[in-house]
Amino acid sequence: MRKCDVCHKEISRELNSIVCSERCSEIRLKVHAITDEYTPTHGCANCWGDLHEGCTDECRREFSEAIIFGRKVWDIIRVIYPKEDTP
Repeated sequence: MRKCDVCHKEISRELNSIVCSERCSEIRLKVHAITDEYTPTHGCANCWGDLHEGCTDECRREFSEAIIFGRKVWDIIRVIYPKEDTP
């Protein structure tokens, strides 16, 4: 059984989605919009391709900063919807 990316409720197989509701979809989209708005632009045109072959040091640094920022934003969501520990 799949779980919602935001609240971690189980998603029925009929629902072809990674979220369980409009609310969770809105939360997910807002998190991605904030991340896109406030993370640095990547330092080279090749950043998202070729497994980062040819990226500059600046690009790698900016990419790492973007990942850290995204995790911090998701940590805020986890205050509202904590992940359940799975055995």
